[in-house]
Amino acid sequence: MKKKYNFISRLINKITLNSQSNNDSFSYYGHWVELQSGTVDYMSVTIYNTSDRYSGTLVEFQFDFWTMELCFDAVSCDEVYDTVVKAFKGVYYNRRIRVIE
Repeated sequence: MKKKYNFISRLINKITLNSQSNNDSFSYYGHWVELQSGTVDYMSVTIYNTSDRYSGTLVEFQFDFWTMELCFDAVSCDEVYDTVVKAFKGVYYNRRIRVIE
């Protein structure tokens, strides 16, 4: 049975639709999340396997709000990759998202 990562979709909705701080770290559904950005038009996101940042990386990606480019640095499995891509396409359903692996 495939593991579902529904919290990732909720997280992407949270960080793209709300005025989330550019540089922030927090625990979300038992996973440690780090957001890093120098501007409001770009963000780098790292989601760890657990609430301990030393437990390993679940996924690490960047998103550019101007060019609509989603770039993956690290991903633990195909299900996580698919969930992230689907979540961004759900938020920006009327825009073309360019995915860079």
